[in-house]
Amino acid sequence: MRPDSIRKFDLFFLASVAMGAVSSFLSHDAQVAALTAQWEPLGMGDSSSAFVVGSSIVGILVNMLLWYLASRKRQSWVKWVLVVFVAFMLFGVVSALGSGFGSLSIAGLITLLLRGIAVYFLFRPDAKEWFAEKGE
Repeated sequence: MRPDSIRKFDLFFLASVAMGAVSSFLSHDAQVAALTAQWEPLGMGDSSSAFVVGSSIVGILVNMLLWYLASRKRQSWVKWVLVVFVAFMLFGVVSALGSGFGSLSIAGLITLLLRGIAVYFLFRPDAKEWFAEKGE
C-alpha cells in the first residue's frame, strides 16, 4: 500500500501540473508576442504560436512521466530530478523579482509552491521506506 506521503505527493504534484497548464494558458498571448518579436527577424514569427503550444504540451508530458516514475514505479532518482526542476523554478522567480516582476505571475508562484510541497513529501521517512522497498 502506498504511504500517506506518496498520496500527498500525488495530490500536490498533479495540482502543480494543472496550475502550470493554467498559467501557460493564461500567458499564451504574452509568450507568443515575445517569441514572435525574437523570431520575426529570422522569418519564423508565424510559427511562434505552434511552438508555445507544443512546448507547453511537452512540458506537461514530461511532468506526467516524472510523476508516473516516482509515484507508480518507485524510481527514487526522480525525486532528485524534481528537486533540480524546483530549483530552476525558484531561480526563475528570483530572476523575475530582480527584473521588476515583469514575468512573475501569481499562477507561477502557486505552481512553485505546490511543486515544492510535493517534492517535500518525497523525502519524508515513510516515502523513503516505500522507495527502498521497491526491490522486495
